[in-house]
Amino acid sequence: MSTPTTGKAGRGTLLKMGDGGGPEIFTKLANIANFNGPNESFTMLDGTHLDSGDFMEKIPGMKDGGQVALTCHFDPTNATHDATTGLKKKFDDKILTNFRIDFSAIWATNNLISFAAYVNLGPIQVAPNEIIVRDVTLEVSGAVTWSTAS
Repeated sequence: MSTPTTGKAGRGTLLKMGDGGGPEIFTKLANIANFNGPNESFTMLDGTHLDSGDFMEKIPGMKDGGQVALTCHFDPTNATHDATTGLKKKFDDKILTNFRIDFSAIWATNNLISFAAYVNLGPIQVAPNEIIVRDVTLEVSGAVTWSTAS
C-alpha cells in the first residue's frame, strides 16, 4: 500500500513586502501569478592540494540567499507595484526591503520565510489576448530565515 502525499497546493500563499517602518508592516504583493525561490546555495571552494590524489576536494564557502523570481499581473496603479510605495519605488531608490513568504493558510508551523532583498524589474509583457504581466526578481541580501507566523 502506498503512502498518501503530504504535498499541498500553493493557492493561499502570500508574498509580502515590508514598509521599513517601526514596527514594520507587511503588505501582500498584489496579483502575484507565481513565484519560485529563494534558491539558497553556497559557493564551493576548491580545496585541492598536491596530495589530493585523482579527485578534486571541495569545501563550502559563504552562503547565498539567492533570488526569488516572480511573475505578477502588472498594475502600475496598485500601491504594491507603483513608483510611490511599490516595487518600482524599491527599484528606483535601490532600497533593501524586507519580504516574507507566508504559508500560514497552508501549514500551522514553520510557515514563514523572511529575507531582505533588492528589487530588479524585468520586462512588461503584453499580448492581445493575455493578461499584461511583469517579471520581477528579488535579489536576496543576507540570511533567509524560517519561523512560525504569529
